[in-house]
Amino acid sequence: MEKEEQRKRFSIIIPMHNAEEFILKALESVKNQNFKDFECIIIDDHSQDKSKELVEKYIESNPNVKFTLYETPIEKWGPGTARNIGLDNGIGEYVVFLDADDELNNENSLKNISNAIDKNELVEILILGFQRKWRDRHDNVLLTSTFKPKEKHTDKHYQIGKNNEGTIWSGCWKKTLFDNNKIRFPENTVWEDLIPKLELFNVAEADKIKICGYSTHKYNVRPGKSIGTTPTIDKLKSLIELHRKCAQLISEGKIDVQYEKDIKTRIRNSPALVMWMVGMALYTKVLKDIPEKIDEIKGNYGRDEK
Repeated sequence: MEKEEQRKRFSIIIPMHNAEEFILKALESVKNQNFKDFECIIIDDHSQDKSKELVEKYIESNPNVKFTLYETPIEKWGPGTARNIGLDNGIGEYVVFLDADDELNNENSLKNISNAIDKNELVEILILGFQRKWRDRHDNVLLTSTFKPKEKHTDKHYQIGKNNEGTIWSGCWKKTLFDNNKIRFPENTVWEDLIPKLELFNVAEADKIKICGYSTHKYNVRPGKSIGTTPTIDKLKSLIELHRKCAQLISEGKIDVQYEKDIKTRIRNSPALVMWMVGMALYTKVLKDIPEKIDEIKGNYGRDEK
């Protein structure tokens, strides 16, 4: 009852791990929102840098904004664990996820999301637009691309089958979808977004999936610092294991049998994700190693000139 009385329109959930370079930018993008009916939950996932200290000081200096900091327990780790803590403690009607190295796109992001919900009664899933910013090792923006959701993205067959975008932050989710259907994120792992996302689209009513015509998030892709740009054998194994689990969703009763063909389509498309990992590895190699060599050459050239 107490939670109902305190309910907010949005719970913004931010998992955080060694994000001291970026977390304050993320929090500033939240604080600066024109729409104020929200809470922001930050969950520190065993950070070894100054992330936690920075967030504690930031919360103390912004008492008028409902920021709350939690920590993942000693025996658990991963963004899935952190997001589950946010879900278990959140009092928002809707959930918006934000990564610690990303930002809300501008001061109207939450207002635009709220307006889109108001225009569509009983929305359960709102698919968000976003800007993807490719950065170099100095954090300079090299390229900006914009994802604009289309009507095809509201189709459950498309989302469960062909759509390989696993990011949970590209949607705004009715919190009851998580709670009433006991949907939570896998813990102690990476690539934790995909299966809960499939489950959410499975249980949502088809006519309650809508799109937001605005870019609400700023997704930063940094060489060697994002999960996708630091490919390892273990991560590749995790990706393969993830698709094995996708194949079991029908038999486990987590996805309706009507989507069996779509799950098979997703499994067939899994090699494309492996190629994506290879592409991210090349991106990291080019933008991280080569500039260092250029700097070295420039340095040597400068010494010769002297």
